[in-house]
Amino acid sequence: PRPSRCGMAALSSVEVWEAGVARNVREDGRERTEFRRLTITEGVVDHAMGSAQVDLGDTKVLAVLTLELGPPRKERPRSAIVNVSVDCMLSSPVDGNNYKQFDAKGRDIARRVEQLYDGCRGAKLGCLDLENDLCVSEGSLVWHLNLDCVVISDDGSLLDCVAMACRCCLRDATIPGHEVLEQQDVGPSGPEVRVEEDPNLHRTLSCGRVPTYVSVGVLEQGQWVFDLSAAEELRCRSVMHFGVDPSGSIRSACTSNANTCVSHSSGTMADVVEAACLAGRALLEQIDASNAPEGERRVVHLGK
Repeated sequence: PRPSRCGMAALSSVEVWEAGVARNVREDGRERTEFRRLTITEGVVDHAMGSAQVDLGDTKVLAVLTLELGPPRKERPRSAIVNVSVDCMLSSPVDGNNYKQFDAKGRDIARRVEQLYDGCRGAKLGCLDLENDLCVSEGSLVWHLNLDCVVISDDGSLLDCVAMACRCCLRDATIPGHEVLEQQDVGPSGPEVRVEEDPNLHRTLSCGRVPTYVSVGVLEQGQWVFDLSAAEELRCRSVMHFGVDPSGSIRSACTSNANTCVSHSSGTMADVVEAACLAGRALLEQIDASNAPEGERRVVHLGK
């Protein structure tokens, strides 16, 4: 039965929202596990090595890729390095010194996305290296992939949107061919390398092992919702973020800073993890299923 108008008036906005979620309907009409409309446009910056804009409801992120050659990490002599930066300044009014909180927010999101590409602790290769040869000279030179993201607007699930924008930017990317000119007497800066400038000789990246984040908000009653708006994020008991790859396996997991001390029953956690795995796999299948005609931008529309 529906609550009476008098009863609804006595409830707080959080209680009204929770009552709706219990009946599988949210304020914007979505069901608990339904995502907002997702629009992906690749190749939006003509002269970038790769670019993509992702709109998840009213959360919008632009990602642009630049490339450079540099030394690898000592413990990963053949693994490329993925650097992520996130600028949140455009998405919120900045006044006085409050820009520092947006800087901190951007750094935190960037760190979490980089963790997706680094893979498991102790692994010798990152997820991009599993299907792409990004090493030019082992121990001396590898590709550094710099993903610079600008948050155009933020209405919740920003980590998910940034992760998808980075992944789609890499799908759009091309890596130049190269030729190692020196094989002997290599100095500390590595061998001399000639990089191919002809774009017809560049190669695309395979992203078949690259995860994305799926965030799940958990309510007091143990129910959960996907793809939270900014208002919903404030109403949840906790928000958990799962890095899910195309096979449905979890590669990373974290919680929002404000909710790190919240605990849930083992049954609730098992259900949330399973739901995140299934949702992440289905989402990536849909994103990767379409290809643009040659010479055209790839545009993907998912959801209502």
